[in-house]
Amino acid sequence: MKQFVAIFALALASVSASSIPQPGFPSGRIINGYEAAKGEAPYIVSLQTTANSHFCAGTLLDEVTIMTAAHCLTYNQGQAVAGAHSRTDRENVQTRKFTSAQYVIHEKYSGGVGPNDIGLILLNAEDAFDLNAVARDGSNPVGAVSLPSKTFQGTTDGYLYGWGYDNTGVLPTNLQKLDATIIDYNACKAALPSSNSLADTNVCSHTAGKADGSCNGDSGGPLVEKSSSGADKQIGIVSWGYIPCLTTTYPSVYTSVSSFLPWIDENRRAK
Repeated sequence: MKQFVAIFALALASVSASSIPQPGFPSGRIINGYEAAKGEAPYIVSLQTTANSHFCAGTLLDEVTIMTAAHCLTYNQGQAVAGAHSRTDRENVQTRKFTSAQYVIHEKYSGGVGPNDIGLILLNAEDAFDLNAVARDGSNPVGAVSLPSKTFQGTTDGYLYGWGYDNTGVLPTNLQKLDATIIDYNACKAALPSSNSLADTNVCSHTAGKADGSCNGDSGGPLVEKSSSGADKQIGIVSWGYIPCLTTTYPSVYTSVSSFLPWIDENRRAK
């Protein structure tokens, strides 16, 4: 791991020394979530070490492009697992290896809590995921997520997906989801401390007075809006929040996908 470990450790230390919540990276939790239906989020990818240890989530933009948080891209090598519901069931799962040479990290990301927390993993053409694979039940276990066409403004209902620890401290076997209220930059800024690190390229999720609005979910994972057509549109990438997760009631902060559409188009693997 690179400098992010030290940054996160310092954030945790500051929390232990004070009762005041501090900004930090999510600790892999989905607070007050519940099990997702199998195949509900075919675009989510588990990013794992070569020892099969899950460390972050990501989403498939196409068969060779994985989007995640920049602060997740710290391992020299790893593997991306798509099509998984249970972490222990490997049926219909597709696994692809990657190295740090395949990372594209936003050039303005500073390496800590703050803006531009977005990155891509560009798979080689020969390692492309099969988005047309059909499971025994006739479903497509692996698919690509849709991207928003305009800047997110206002408030809407959405979902957060991930395999992070729940609020009992247990690592769930099956994919979890959280019903989330997505709020825009202006509403989020008003709900955060004045010393926040929020940027206008962030969106948030927040339920006033509840501890499910901060630090919830796996870093790099998707915050999505369900469209009327049934397609999931990714609004945010899990970036940071106020810790400790179980007690803070501040919003969770996400990288706004719509703010980086030109960057994504410029840097994703050409089809």
